[in-house]
Amino acid sequence: MTTYKEIRGTNIEAVASDPSNPVEGQVWYNTTTNVVKGLSNNTGTWASSNNMNTGRSQLGGAGTQTSALAFGGGPGSKNETEQYNGTNWTEVNNLNSARAQLGGAGANNTACLAFGGFNSETPQTRADTELWNGTNWTEVNDLQTARNYIAGCGTSTAALGFAGAPNRNETELWNGTNWTEVNNLNTGRQQLAGAGATNTASLAFGGNTGPGEVTELWNGTNWTEVNNLNTSRRELAGAGTQTAALAFGGANSKTNTETWNGTNWTTVGNMGTGRQILAGAGTTTAGLAFGGTPPGGQNALTEEFSSGPVTVTFDVS
Repeated sequence: MTTYKEIRGTNIEAVASDPSNPVEGQVWYNTTTNVVKGLSNNTGTWASSNNMNTGRSQLGGAGTQTSALAFGGGPGSKNETEQYNGTNWTEVNNLNSARAQLGGAGANNTACLAFGGFNSETPQTRADTELWNGTNWTEVNDLQTARNYIAGCGTSTAALGFAGAPNRNETELWNGTNWTEVNNLNTGRQQLAGAGATNTASLAFGGNTGPGEVTELWNGTNWTEVNNLNTSRRELAGAGTQTAALAFGGANSKTNTETWNGTNWTTVGNMGTGRQILAGAGTTTAGLAFGGTPPGGQNALTEEFSSGPVTVTFDVS
């Protein structure tokens, strides 16, 4: 039988405490706890977190796994806003314009943008844009084209809004003051997801017209079709950047999760609860899923996604 030394070139090291910067594949014996440990690669797993205060779907979301914002949603037209601190959701001041099926952008839960959507009370498709400063929402300049089921990404000062119902391909760029129409998506669609840290480098994926696996990359000027999702779907959520994105959930209560490395999508660990028309935030190594419509209609659920190196304890009995 091949030994660890033959594989790695060294014996298993005995240490009094776990190394501070282990490398993937490293194994050691902790003499204090009397256990053998090692560093393994976790390709991606979901874990349950505390529920939102207001269950809802068709909501907007932005931020990170430890600093997220949830706003608007349905059923009906909600204006509730909640902040997530990595553990709990807290109700904060409401949107000025109640709506569902809206887009969102923002780097954290103190600086976000909400745009578009649908108000079922009016009923009316909205072009409204609101800016969140950590305390209040302020109405700012509207989208050029009113639409619902719009996708968005970027920050509160450099956002991108694209697609929307009914199967639109329009793209608009937000510079912190105004929206400007720019070049269209190649495939018009709605109920898709987006990822991107800025309005010059973004990703659009999924949707409910034609092939639901279509992925397009935005370089600040044009959209280019790139490699497809492995699982075709609509009503999904996304997080991350143009070169490191996360896609999860989808219609028919999908649990499927995929990561994007700038070239291809890879299937990773499924969500704990399948759901659709949910919201997302974070990155490919620290993602967040919240709200949506799972079986039974419990739509306040929150899950956290993690990937990357993780220390494991070996059973040597």
